[in-house]
Amino acid sequence: MHRDLNILLCIWIAIAFPLAAEDWKGLGRLDGRVTDEAGSPLADVTVKLALPSRGSGGTSMKTDKKGRWAVGGIAAGSWSIDFTAAGFAPKAISVNLPSEGTRVPTVETRLEREAPKGPPPEVLAALRSGDDAYKAGRYGEARAEYEKVLAGFAKPEIAVTLHEMIARCYSQEGNYAASVAHLQKVLEADPANLTIRLLTAQEALRGGLLDQGLELLKGVDEAAIKEPEIFYNIAVMFLNQSRPEDAIAYLTKAVTLSPTFVDGYFQRGLAYLQLQKLDLCKADLRKVLELAPGTPQAETAQKALEQLK
Repeated sequence: MHRDLNILLCIWIAIAFPLAAEDWKGLGRLDGRVTDEAGSPLADVTVKLALPSRGSGGTSMKTDKKGRWAVGGIAAGSWSIDFTAAGFAPKAISVNLPSEGTRVPTVETRLEREAPKGPPPEVLAALRSGDDAYKAGRYGEARAEYEKVLAGFAKPEIAVTLHEMIARCYSQEGNYAASVAHLQKVLEADPANLTIRLLTAQEALRGGLLDQGLELLKGVDEAAIKEPEIFYNIAVMFLNQSRPEDAIAYLTKAVTLSPTFVDGYFQRGLAYLQLQKLDLCKADLRKVLELAPGTPQAETAQKALEQLK
């Protein structure tokens, strides 16, 4: 008796599970047509149908040359239909088949092309024009092209680069205040960018915006600076502003970072000379003679030492 029951149970399981796997099948039918925005038929669109109310089973097919698709032998219910095609945004719809004998009108589906992931062609053309003008030294023309792109295509990922390029154009034109304003936009997007912070500070100093330049320098982690030229460039800005004390501070940082940095000793010696600190001046000029004998700087240093005796 138990043996007969086990056999019947196995037969029932064998029959029941295949039926469950294909529970979406029946006698109904759906058909449709897929077009683009202009109404032109789309071929090779993948059409995937599923009947959630009866499990995860379903079927899929491709549209023909006329954009048509059709499926028969399906059960009644609310069908989920997904459309995917290369170059077009995917689309999902729901179509109700009330009964297997109901004739549902042809399902009309329109797909929209995916938006381009990169800048549009006119933006790329403007960027190329700007780059060509910059390389040719036509900085005003280059800036105008970059500003045009910034106004019409202000995506964050490209806006930062545009602000930096516009700043460099203004710098070449001698408008340091405008250069700083655009570099500040770059710095706002990436506050930890040491290169941009130093560049902004230098532009501020070059433009006579001393307070702003010094404030920017306060945010610099000097331990992260590995090149003495960075300190040297800042010192030159101070020298041009007739601020030898501030220049000496940065020249000292330059030669501390690189004890063989000749330019640092040479300029610091001249800065000490401006302050009439002659012993310190002589020490730096002798260091130039030691590190770079036979160079133009050494010749200048030798003449200065002879006059200071």
